[in-house]
Amino acid sequence: MDLASHYARIIRSRLLHFAAWSPVTDPYEVGDYGAFRRGVFHKLGNIRELGIEPQTRPGAAEVSLSFTSARATMVRTMGGARVDAFPAQAVEGALEVEFQGESSILLRTGRLAVTELVGVDAVAGKLVCARDGLGRRWKLGWRIIRKLYVARDPVILVSSERGARFMLRGRAEALAAVEAGYGAAELSVSCNKADALQIVGGTGPVAFDLFRARLGGHAQLSFTGGEAHCGSEAPALGEPELDDEWQEEVPEDEAQLFE
Repeated sequence: MDLASHYARIIRSRLLHFAAWSPVTDPYEVGDYGAFRRGVFHKLGNIRELGIEPQTRPGAAEVSLSFTSARATMVRTMGGARVDAFPAQAVEGALEVEFQGESSILLRTGRLAVTELVGVDAVAGKLVCARDGLGRRWKLGWRIIRKLYVARDPVILVSSERGARFMLRGRAEALAAVEAGYGAAELSVSCNKADALQIVGGTGPVAFDLFRARLGGHAQLSFTGGEAHCGSEAPALGEPELDDEWQEEVPEDEAQLFE
């Protein structure tokens, strides 16, 4: 299993959301649709390409998020000596984060904002018979982003290997902010393992919630290749199926939906 798959599985099983990969750096929007490959969601487009403009609204407030895998340790040093906490001073220091277990992550952000899709029911109702500009039908297996979680100045450390050690170096006050979930791009970050990801600072998506459009109202309607048959006599009615209704924790492979 590759690093992205490890990360996606942890986010889904422990935080109950789907992981944006790569976090922060890859653009995602509410209304993006796609499918899973090796447990990682891949964007294929946005529903506006099918003539459905996604209407969104922001969450009530920004929140903080802190998650660290079990058996992770932190060591703070200044001038070669360990300290219990970093002072709010412009002196140099280092913060070492070690993962003693496999497939571990540290995800912290002091500012996490959510944007959600308005009218999920109405969108699902339109999607089942939607076509893009080339006349291609909507595939019922495609999944759509209904909530998007965007982090500001996060700290994200990920490794699939046991014994991964991340070293963050810089001003002590910036290192103290890291522990509170405020990453500064000025910090230097390194890891002793090749199979690792480190992101400090920036603003971008870290997770999302999904739904699928499924048929409802006309049991006699059939499928071919995952597409709804929308005849004039009995038009298909779509309804949403939210991700908390799905049986699988992380879908593994939906190769047929990329065709």
